[in-house]
Amino acid sequence: MQPEDKFIRANGLSLHYLDWGQPDAVPMVLLHGLCGNAHYWDFFTLKTRQDYYGLALDQRGHGDSSWAESYGPKDYVLDLEAFTAKLGLSNMVLIGHSMGGINAIIYTARHPDQVGRLVIVDIGPEIASTGIERMERERASEPVTFESEEEAVEYLRKIQPRHSDAFIQHEVRYAFKRDEAGRLMFKYDKALRKTELRSPEWLWEYLGQVICPTLVLRGSESDILLADVAQRVSSTLPLSSLVEIAGAGHSIPGDNPQAFEAAVSRFLSAGSDSSRA
Repeated sequence: MQPEDKFIRANGLSLHYLDWGQPDAVPMVLLHGLCGNAHYWDFFTLKTRQDYYGLALDQRGHGDSSWAESYGPKDYVLDLEAFTAKLGLSNMVLIGHSMGGINAIIYTARHPDQVGRLVIVDIGPEIASTGIERMERERASEPVTFESEEEAVEYLRKIQPRHSDAFIQHEVRYAFKRDEAGRLMFKYDKALRKTELRSPEWLWEYLGQVICPTLVLRGSESDILLADVAQRVSSTLPLSSLVEIAGAGHSIPGDNPQAFEAAVSRFLSAGSDSSRA
């Protein structure tokens, strides 16, 4: 089964999302990270589509959604509010990776009646300096265009060495478009490269307002979310589980998809388990 490409108008933008069917099931809304896209979740959603109504959103400036004049948590959350309102979603499972995790936390704090369960993937109010430095190096050295798919594959393999060949090939298929000369370039708005990379320490306040059961996932080799910060994030939440995923860095769903799926499945089937894993 392949998802259906759909679009809505929100805040003057065209927002693209993937609809995996099963509209009578519990909705599961998935938010990618900075410079990612909705197809980041395809391998995971293939496994969950029988039990949940999967909806993966291309956030503004990403994937096949419109580019915008401003990009920030407020903008992304306003888009998410419009998206969930137009689709009439409630009691949803909300999963966010990195930037998407920040947006998911804010949305959940603002709409406690609409989110039944929250999954935060490798992000918190404090980002390790080593991770910020790595991202800045990658941003500075990222090619503007690629002459071939093979060249794009090699680049992604270099910056995501834990990803399988199948996952990388999938990324190349959906993360790139061709310019007028036929060269490959990333789909996302290049203005996103100017996003300031620093710790969103104001996020602690929002975390304190989250009341639903929450799963905090950290990659055991993450240079973004350190172990002590992950523990504090989990301790701040009243109903939380903290799981560290072995063999994964920041990009847990790509680095160790089997363990990611297993951890999320256990959380969703466990009921209101507030124990620490």
